[in-house]
Amino acid sequence: MKRKIFLSFLENGRSGREKMAILALSFKTSDIMRTNNDFCVILAGGVGRRLWPSSRVSAPKQFLDFFGCGQTLIQQTYRRIARFIPRENIFVSTFKEYDSLVREQLPDLPAENLLLEPVQLSTAPAVAWATYHISRINPDANMVVTPADQYIADDLRFEEQIARGLDFVASHPKLLAIGAKPAAPNTGYGYIQKGDDTPDDHVYTVKSFTEKPDLQFAQVFVESGEFVWNTGIFLWNVRTMKKRLDGLIPVVGQRISEAGDALTNEAELELVERYYPSTLHMSIDLVILERSDNVFVQETDFGWADVGSWPEVHELHRKDVDGNAVVSASKTMLSASRDNLIALPSDMALVLHGLEGYLVAQKGNVLVICPNSDPALVRRLANEAQMQFGEDYM
Repeated sequence: MKRKIFLSFLENGRSGREKMAILALSFKTSDIMRTNNDFCVILAGGVGRRLWPSSRVSAPKQFLDFFGCGQTLIQQTYRRIARFIPRENIFVSTFKEYDSLVREQLPDLPAENLLLEPVQLSTAPAVAWATYHISRINPDANMVVTPADQYIADDLRFEEQIARGLDFVASHPKLLAIGAKPAAPNTGYGYIQKGDDTPDDHVYTVKSFTEKPDLQFAQVFVESGEFVWNTGIFLWNVRTMKKRLDGLIPVVGQRISEAGDALTNEAELELVERYYPSTLHMSIDLVILERSDNVFVQETDFGWADVGSWPEVHELHRKDVDGNAVVSASKTMLSASRDNLIALPSDMALVLHGLEGYLVAQKGNVLVICPNSDPALVRRLANEAQMQFGEDYM
């Protein structure tokens, strides 16, 4: 029953109060909790320049509510995971400057479960640190690594299918990527080609990986039925991943092994500062999908999208009869305008006439008006604005 209510909200749209009530229902703890060997790491350290100017250095996208549901992206992710993994086993990896934001938005997250990176790198260093850290807590741990900025349509199916993946990595020394069945060609996503079937339901070997293909290739991938979207969600047992990391950054693994139980959190942080920036400055997706030979992929259908760009927000958001979506604004008067996305301060009114397919977004001292068809356009504009205007506009 809860699943039907939640999907109805997603498909038909509700008022803000109704959305909050439905989300509260969907975030209730699962009737059957998993074992204490299951852990999760939420990656929440990025800046999100493709969603500038709403996403700013001081408050990036994972700490924002893009859908008027009363929950930021990181809050939705945390509560989704907490349905079936013990809260004490959920960790958040983020940049040290976002410490207060995480504590404010996730007040029941244990203080010791916040891994604060000294510098903003890609995701591989954060995942490496979290893996070593969790392995010290529980050497039998099975891990879910998930970005904080994703949209999941069906929380119940997500729980069921991730739990199935955790069972797989608990009994197989493999790295498991979570793939989403593609709904349409999308040039902003990575694609994983499924290989041979395995005895485990919906789990395949990985034949190839393609990062953000051209539209022509994306269409071929979707039509073939052989490809799934790379969600950026990965699962493994810590023993399996530590072997992989020891090959990539052997000095870190050696130091941790030598220290044993005497290793402190401060010593862990020192290793991060000293070695990770120069040896592992890349995304965990590429480390696993392009540099590992023991990777499998699980095909899922819980309704996934990456909230990574304004075109994605427009696609996912409730729209009026003309395809216009309003993320925020006090009042809007739209005429002869179609397929636009509006994201303005909540006390601001907008009068718009004769515009089609545009983004109109303002936050603080920045107003952006541009076509909303290219997922990478806003990032390019943000980079140019930073060079011309300076850091105060980021």
